[in-house]
Amino acid sequence: GIGGTFQYGYNISIINAPASYIQVFMNTTWLERVGVPLESNVILLLWSFTVSAYPLGGLAGAVLAGPMAIMLGRKMSLLLNNVFVIIAATLSGFSRMAKSFEMIMLSRFFTGVNAGMAVMNIQPMYLAESAPKKLRGAVALTSASFTALGLVLGQVVGLRELLGGEESWPFLLASNVVPALIQLTALPWFPESPRYLLIDRGDKESCI
Repeated sequence: GIGGTFQYGYNISIINAPASYIQVFMNTTWLERVGVPLESNVILLLWSFTVSAYPLGGLAGAVLAGPMAIMLGRKMSLLLNNVFVIIAATLSGFSRMAKSFEMIMLSRFFTGVNAGMAVMNIQPMYLAESAPKKLRGAVALTSASFTALGLVLGQVVGLRELLGGEESWPFLLASNVVPALIQLTALPWFPESPRYLLIDRGDKESCI
């Protein structure tokens, strides 16, 4: 769950704390580029695009999830899915240095792709297919638990005393790379889904 539903809850939370700072950054960046500040309604529009990029990316991720789960397998799809978060963290982490608010929008899109692919599709599929029969219900419920954990931790990390301050918000937006790296380190040691091995690949020995 740390690289799936946790990411979903965490990335919903962390965008709230630095909202005002990012809007100021948008205005300052535009002023440096063209010498004219943005009107308040234009700033609000740009902020709306930034927030909306996340569910738009989620839609793209949900469309990609099915073919990827069949072609690459559940585990490999989850591992590759972390690439989107690493790209997103790099974009948002360096956005202020590059003086580009467009990088934040693109970052949120890639974060959404990660969420749409893993959270709603591949992670629950992998858990349900891999868990022992007696534990399947409990294991499936961990998806909701990790979502709640991500929401709470995102709110905590977003406090001004931690990473939600005016100077540290790029680090807050880039902090989602940590769960991705944890999953990249841990998941290779886990087995592939038995159902995928048997039904999609026809590999009975590996399934057993």
